[in-house]
Amino acid sequence: MLAALGAMSMASGLAQAQQQTLERVEITGSSIKRVAAEGALPVQTVSKSEIARSGATSVVELIQKLPAMQGGITEGDAIGGGGGGAAEASIHNLNGDRTLVLLNGRRIVGEAGGSVDINMLPLSAIERVEVLTDGASAIYGSDAVAGVVNFITAQNTQAGGLELSLTKPQKAGAKERGFALSKGFGDLDKDGVNVLMAASFDRRDSLYASQRDFSKSGIIKFGLSGKNYLFFNGSPRSIPGNVNMPDGTYGNPYEATNGVCPPSHVDVEGDCYFDYASTVMGFPTRDRTNLMANLAIKANPDTTLHLDTYYSKTRTRASIAAVPGELSIDPNGPLGSYLSQVGWNPADGNATVSYRAMDLGGRTAIYKRESYGFWFGADGRIADWDYKASVGYQKTHYREFNQGYPFGIAFNDLMASGLWNPFVLPGNQSPAAIAAAKSILTDGYYDGEISTLKSVDAKVSRDLFQLGGGAAALAVGLNYNEDAVSSQPSATAMGLGGPNGDDSRFGDASAAIPYSATRKSMGLFTELVAPVTKALELSAAMRYDDYKNIDSALNGKLSFRYQPMRSLLVRGSVGTGFRAPTLRQLYRPLQTFGVTAKPYTCTQEMLDIATSLGAECRIGNVQYDVKTGGVPSIQPEKSKQASLGLRFEPNDQLSMGADLWWVGIKDTFGSVDEPEAFGNAAKYANLWTTYNDPVTGKTYLAYNSSTTNLGKQFVSGIDFDIVGRNETPIGPLQTQLRATYILREARQLLTGGTYYSTLADNNPSVGEVAFRWKGTLGNTLRMGNWAHTLNLNFQSGYQDFPAEVYELDASGAIVAADTVRLKIKSYYTVDWQTAFSFNKALTLTVGVKNLFDKDPPLSLRSDGAHMLGFDYRYYSPLGRTWQAKLNLSF
Repeated sequence: MLAALGAMSMASGLAQAQQQTLERVEITGSSIKRVAAEGALPVQTVSKSEIARSGATSVVELIQKLPAMQGGITEGDAIGGGGGGAAEASIHNLNGDRTLVLLNGRRIVGEAGGSVDINMLPLSAIERVEVLTDGASAIYGSDAVAGVVNFITAQNTQAGGLELSLTKPQKAGAKERGFALSKGFGDLDKDGVNVLMAASFDRRDSLYASQRDFSKSGIIKFGLSGKNYLFFNGSPRSIPGNVNMPDGTYGNPYEATNGVCPPSHVDVEGDCYFDYASTVMGFPTRDRTNLMANLAIKANPDTTLHLDTYYSKTRTRASIAAVPGELSIDPNGPLGSYLSQVGWNPADGNATVSYRAMDLGGRTAIYKRESYGFWFGADGRIADWDYKASVGYQKTHYREFNQGYPFGIAFNDLMASGLWNPFVLPGNQSPAAIAAAKSILTDGYYDGEISTLKSVDAKVSRDLFQLGGGAAALAVGLNYNEDAVSSQPSATAMGLGGPNGDDSRFGDASAAIPYSATRKSMGLFTELVAPVTKALELSAAMRYDDYKNIDSALNGKLSFRYQPMRSLLVRGSVGTGFRAPTLRQLYRPLQTFGVTAKPYTCTQEMLDIATSLGAECRIGNVQYDVKTGGVPSIQPEKSKQASLGLRFEPNDQLSMGADLWWVGIKDTFGSVDEPEAFGNAAKYANLWTTYNDPVTGKTYLAYNSSTTNLGKQFVSGIDFDIVGRNETPIGPLQTQLRATYILREARQLLTGGTYYSTLADNNPSVGEVAFRWKGTLGNTLRMGNWAHTLNLNFQSGYQDFPAEVYELDASGAIVAADTVRLKIKSYYTVDWQTAFSFNKALTLTVGVKNLFDKDPPLSLRSDGAHMLGFDYRYYSPLGRTWQAKLNLSF
């Protein structure tokens, strides 16, 4: 009903066209202190009321649902995908490192000088969010290649608010509750002082993959084109263990004795693979605390002093399958009889056994991030100059704690003693064996990193002279930033743990090398705005940045704003940009960095490279070790951007706009995606290295994923928005459509190499998707004290990652192996909420997200985080979710 009324609202606006004066607002993207209705740059503003109507319970949910946002790290990446519990803002699928995040116009600290974890920002304190969807290096410097997200808090407010919230999926798991309190004191103009304080806390319970039918197992049966198929993504690191046979197969003593694979395993061409996906989390737990305080003091009529502070603490817990790894077993030792069951020849020496220690429970990672920052500043007016200046210091401390990992060498020794038996089913270890294993667990602090940002900013602006449309204005400014990082690996992470000081985690023999690094930069910028006529305004900006011992860059931007009538605006811009490499990308020593996101089978090209390196391939379809490190010779990314937009607002009832944008980047940062590298090993021969397993003593082929300069990338598209307002017989109705349509996405993996596109395609050479369409349609109907909101969320379909599957006959027996690519259909969800205001102070809101309980579409993706059956990067596993919120204003 509301959707239909929304269409009527837009139509009514067209029918009642009349001229009006556009509202003047301050926008992100300019250094000049001025007010404009709609600037020359495309800025999307999400107001406090729109935030409330969205139903979002956090900054992460709000930002990642915006149509202009695609890609970047999500909270789901914490479950084995390397995200560490962070979440990013990523404009136009250009990733978080290319999106600059600001708080009240000031740069927020990113880890190691990289992307910002937006978990640190409290939604309750945000007055509005301004998203500049155009490159802005000429104003802000590095990192603003894709655009800027500016979170703006309330200014000079005396309002107070208390919010209690509860969110609960209809199915089990992921229950969330929250508390937020904010209050402003004093009137800056009357009292000379204003203080705003805000605090919030929220907690989310875990959701396990087994609690949803679509993700409960890696054994997935489906139909396609009239045929039945089986998809299975498992691990040869099994329980009971798999013996690595000389002919490249696995021998499982349980299967040899019983004629079938163990429970929770699948027979894959004669070998037993474990269904690990049935044991992992589907969405991580999270505890989050945010505090913020802003103090403003009017020292005199022309000077205001500011002290702005924030504190954030986030704890994310993610659990994956029990620890896997390789053991070395003596055929003449206490476990030799099991080796004989699979035909192991003692003359071949010790056997390598791929094993999973389920009796020790799942592997759990607890990621803790603690961040704080403060800025002391002043703004005001001296003579004819407006000025603004600040000094700031920010720090974020990231720590990782582990549970469920034994020390590798110590665990192998325990097994060699005969006390721990890797050839029995879970639950069959003796109490003495369990006690001995628990005594060598590495539980506790594992790794960490401290990042800091010191900053000094100053700028001035003034009117210069009169032109036909008003005063020309000039701004000049400078800033100094000093990023620093210090890694803090534990003795275990450095391979120096265990009883003898020479051990690391079982199955993950990392040897982290601690490092510290600093990146200093200085920027000078200027901006000129010239209202040539009442209708035409021209702008120019230029910025010089010098990153000490890295590189320097000079970037510029030209833009125009043409308004031939009050109801019509045309705008456009062209500019250049750059992004400096992060401290990790430059200086982190080469070290082990976990394993590949999905398993791979050794090809002849991989075998040839392994032989040349004095290493060997792993047996079967298995994950390979990964190493990563900094590359001091890496060059900054350089970019060019352009935009052209149109806005039309014929009356109070209708406003619409569209902005065409284009971004071209060269010397892009990145590493060749794993499927591309493993599928074309010889082409990327320089990306291979070796891994020495301290338990088995073997040297295996490993992949080097260090960041380097890859080539060029081009992305273009259109951002749309339409707002309609109409008085209906039952109350005022507002309808708002926001949507992004991507026209082109193409990138190179090597300088001068082939272009690959992710547009509507989970391209196997890249491993991600750029959605052709993504949008939201919101409708709010107000009826006295009631407000009803219906939101439609939509994104277009795409071609899924190619997957190896097995064709089944009518009886369910495997007929043949095949490779398929699913066509993922367009996906829609509907959210509903109703708010009732008892009075001006008290409002109760109840609602439901994903009203029709629509499951995520089936995806056969197997890279990234460990849950299977859907693509966690683009779809929520929660299902229908009930929500209640109580707001008290005072």
